[in-house]
Amino acid sequence: MSHPFRLAITGLVSTVLSWVPLAALAQAPSDSPSWLDQPLTNWNRPTSDFPQLPQPLPPINIAQCVSQIRQPSLDVERAVVAKGWKLFGPLQTYDTTQLFLATSGFDGMCRPMGFQAFVYVEGRYAGTLSPVLMDSRSDGVLYAPYLSSGTEINVQFARYRSTDPLCCPFGKSFVTFRIRPDEVPDLIATTVTTTENNENNATSVSTSSQSMELAGPKWYLQAIGNQMIPPGQVKANPPYVEFNTTEKRYFGSGGCNRFTGGFSETGNSLQMGPAASTKMACLQGNVQEIESQFFQAMGKVTRYEIQGNTLRLYAQNQLALVFQSR
Repeated sequence: MSHPFRLAITGLVSTVLSWVPLAALAQAPSDSPSWLDQPLTNWNRPTSDFPQLPQPLPPINIAQCVSQIRQPSLDVERAVVAKGWKLFGPLQTYDTTQLFLATSGFDGMCRPMGFQAFVYVEGRYAGTLSPVLMDSRSDGVLYAPYLSSGTEINVQFARYRSTDPLCCPFGKSFVTFRIRPDEVPDLIATTVTTTENNENNATSVSTSSQSMELAGPKWYLQAIGNQMIPPGQVKANPPYVEFNTTEKRYFGSGGCNRFTGGFSETGNSLQMGPAASTKMACLQGNVQEIESQFFQAMGKVTRYEIQGNTLRLYAQNQLALVFQSR
């Protein structure tokens, strides 16, 4: 089997979340109960039957937004397009698992409306990442899906209250999905954690599993911002960081050079001081570029969030680094 690879999610946040308001078609935030605030269920297989591919809504503004639509490259994408869906955004692949987005149509500013995220395993339909269709800039809209392995997906959903301006959701929900490969693959949401975007008031609203602590695990770098790290490029010496909360020191490897530095932590706030590192030449692929971006991002960190075995470091409200423990 070929080595696992993943394709970067470039521009997805700006595609789904950050457009200019459009009063005519942009859905106003609502205080109606969201599935993200209720006990998780297996909407993909409520019975022992095969998961059913959802139907899109009637198409809107397809002609004027044709530049947002991409053509299918895989049979699994063609199967979704055959149902009337329009593909947008990048395809993510890890081993035999594929994740991609498709929409019913667009609003007047070519923002996806009535869209969904589809998951296939070994060419078999596993399900979706939401039990309902999603509209851009509405509560529960997906904006950062991340296929972290062939059996795990981490997703962020924007959270709106009815009083929130459309530009600025009050928070986000992190959901972890597990995939059980089988003759009929099973895609299940296992944990959900909701936090407010105000970094000084980041409180867990709902979770179904115990998160790890910052100190203890070895955190392996998975992404810089929304740019995922192709595992083949750092396989020999994967970048990682560890935290020692007793000595208030962090240390690790950038993929070529080892580093160490001091940090301060208060609640979810995190400040990482300047790092001292070795000065070895990095000759393998673009390891030096990845390492340089890694080091720069650490110096901008202001807070952290841990969900399950995933650590996210933020620079203010911008995602800076994503790690996973092994």
